[in-house]
Amino acid sequence: MTTGEQDHRDVFRQLEEHDVLFINILFTDTLGELKSVEIPVMQFKGVLGTGINFDGSSIRGYADIANADMCLKPDLATLKIYPWPTLMGYQEGKYSTAGVIADPYTTEGTPSIHCPRYILKRFLQGAAKRGLTFFAGVEPEFFLFPQGKIPTNRSEVTSKSGYFALVPGDTEEAVRKEIVASLLKMGIPIEKSHHEIEPYINELSFEYADPVTTADRLMIIKFVAKSVAVQHGFKAVFMPKPIARFAACGMHAHISLFTDGDNAFYDPQDALGLSQCARFFIGGLIEHIRAVTALTNPTINSYKRLVPGFEAPVNIAWGSKNRSTLIRIPATPNPKEATRLELRSPDPSANPYLAFTAILAAGMDGIEHSIEPPAAIGENIYLMSEEEKAQQGIKPLPSSLEQTVNALESDQVISSRALGAKTSEYLIQAKREEIAAFNQSVTDWERQQYLDV
Repeated sequence: MTTGEQDHRDVFRQLEEHDVLFINILFTDTLGELKSVEIPVMQFKGVLGTGINFDGSSIRGYADIANADMCLKPDLATLKIYPWPTLMGYQEGKYSTAGVIADPYTTEGTPSIHCPRYILKRFLQGAAKRGLTFFAGVEPEFFLFPQGKIPTNRSEVTSKSGYFALVPGDTEEAVRKEIVASLLKMGIPIEKSHHEIEPYINELSFEYADPVTTADRLMIIKFVAKSVAVQHGFKAVFMPKPIARFAACGMHAHISLFTDGDNAFYDPQDALGLSQCARFFIGGLIEHIRAVTALTNPTINSYKRLVPGFEAPVNIAWGSKNRSTLIRIPATPNPKEATRLELRSPDPSANPYLAFTAILAAGMDGIEHSIEPPAAIGENIYLMSEEEKAQQGIKPLPSSLEQTVNALESDQVISSRALGAKTSEYLIQAKREEIAAFNQSVTDWERQQYLDV
């Protein structure tokens, strides 16, 4: 019996032991929405062999209607059994559901070049050929609102929960624990969870891994958080800023690079413990940050978070342990293994596969072309005047989606080389349509301001 056959036997034994009746075949569209097709478990063996056909033209960014036939092939290593059984309504008993992430293929049997997961895989395969191994971790924040009680501005917020709050002050703790418990049962290694700085905002941290695995886990975490929250009368919201004049949700990204098993970002002889490779990576990231931001902060609402007056980074600068900079080098008791950089601008509306691709491509361009970063900043940038920032060459991050989309269009390293021309073209068009739709809408604020002019 081959290893593959044994793996299949073990999987089907596990599915039977947990009374799994349905399998969700999962994948992500270009704009970052998790998609699913559901099959009975008895069809799964056949799908593992031949895949399952679908209409690619109905998935954003995948195919046009003249060549729409595509096929999903499950990645068995990603199979997770949902830990909440469903009661049968027509007879006694219950059943479980499992989910597995799939890769879209063309009818010719080749991976779809428009699939965000494949785009990230392709980039990492290129890096691996050069002996480079990347790792990534993220810290997703999200809101937990009681169903039907989502405030629109600070005056409607009644909760007093704050950073590291504990019950009874932390009214979301029980839901957050249930989310974490579900993820642990599914084999996703959660490290910690806590209440964030403002009411309703929560954060999860999970073990770093290769970027594809981290992106896979993030998509499952968002799905599980939403599913568990609904079961408890709450709504999990990953929109960056749903409440006006209020803190927003970020998703700090941690990146490290290893060569031949050694941390390529670490140099014990450097004052900051950083290698020249790490500095070049930072230089490349800063060089391309305006285009990268179109992927790490891809919605109009993202830029309601990236404003002065809150803790979100709005200045293009880097430093060691400095939380006022866009990029920082976190302190660690084990610098030889854990020296890494943290990009603080991403938010949880990002498609993680494309966001990681953009971040890594920018950094790799810095390494390839020896792009030196500006001087590290040690002061609190939030306390600097505009004149002081100008003297140190600190420029602002883009303040709108339109600015970042324009930057993406003109940045060939990120658009054509990393994402691919067709994917970039689709993203740019989709985002410009989103901007146009927003510009044509009339908001409550406008009505309040101008109704009586």
